[in-house]
Amino acid sequence: MLRVVTLNIWGNHSPWAKRRQLIRQELARLSPDVVALQEVLRPLGPGTSQADELSEGLPYRVCFGRACAIEKPFPAEFGNAALIKQPLREQRLLKLPTPSDRETRSALYLLLSMKVGLLPVVVTHLSWEPELAETRAQQLGAIRQLLSSEMAALPGRVPPHVPILPPLLLGDLNAPPESRELAELLVPADGPADGGLRFSDTFAQVGQGPGATFSSTNPYCPLRDPVIDQRIDYILIGLAGAQDRLTVSSSRLCFSEGQDGVFPSDHFGVLTELSLATEPAPKASPEDS
Repeated sequence: MLRVVTLNIWGNHSPWAKRRQLIRQELARLSPDVVALQEVLRPLGPGTSQADELSEGLPYRVCFGRACAIEKPFPAEFGNAALIKQPLREQRLLKLPTPSDRETRSALYLLLSMKVGLLPVVVTHLSWEPELAETRAQQLGAIRQLLSSEMAALPGRVPPHVPILPPLLLGDLNAPPESRELAELLVPADGPADGGLRFSDTFAQVGQGPGATFSSTNPYCPLRDPVIDQRIDYILIGLAGAQDRLTVSSSRLCFSEGQDGVFPSDHFGVLTELSLATEPAPKASPEDS
């Protein structure tokens, strides 16, 4: 079983010390294998990144990908991070198309060595502004192209007996599932696909309980926000590679409980469990058809 989590940690907004404690407690309780984090700060100069703080004492390697630099609350890199338990084979950073007057965005690409094959993973955080729907579509297009290219190239870079598992796309996409930004990315409810790499929304597929990751039940979530009470954080699985080796078992919200009025973040997280098959599914015999 592979446990995957995504969470936008909301930078170091107050009360960060208490929020950090709640996130660490949940990480220890859930013990996920892959943790995708967004809005992570890494100080310029001396200091420890928030991803390092969250992983301290836990069995994770930290991977960080810068999106932009900020000056407040202190000079820092702002970006995405992953906490991983598996061996890291490759790590790259993809700069995403962003208007010149807005915070730049990026995607962190990782290739993980699993016991059953290689797992491509992308962690990202798309532009949030409501008027930037077309920008988000372009950002998703760039990620889609990256993963399409990787899925085509990886079989030539590894021994033929090593399966390439379906890619995972994790993060805060700042758009609900029915948005036009996601229309060309997600598997259509009906009608043919456009021929490009498509993704399945794991929560939509097997999700349990409420699905809103930006929720009015969270006191840190601004009620004026246009995406209030919607799901904008995702664990998506690409329909490519050895799909019989990686199947979705369950999905639910996490990091969604407060303590004494303090919540881990202004977002709730998503946890998806994936079953890993050590052998390919048997081929159907002519008698079975």
